[in-house]
Amino acid sequence: MRAGRWFVAGLWAFGLASALVVLALPVLQTSVIPSLAWPLIAALLADLALRPAIAAGRIEPITMNERALAVIGAALIHTIVVGLAAS
Repeated sequence: MRAGRWFVAGLWAFGLASALVVLALPVLQTSVIPSLAWPLIAALLADLALRPAIAAGRIEPITMNERALAVIGAALIHTIVVGLAAS
């Protein structure tokens, strides 16, 4: 399995986990960094952590399509879970 698929799955899981954290602690929705930005920050950190392995040739590079799918999907999952719980 390509690293990009793990990247997408991991960020989607992070989107769900971050939504559950916001549901448990609603004050985090109005913090300095909005909770909707958390998936973007997680994607950046994961991408930076994978850079050495990509440079060494141990894993294949993550494409921009995979990055976009991961971040947008995680943000949508976060928004849907928080929105459904609020209604």
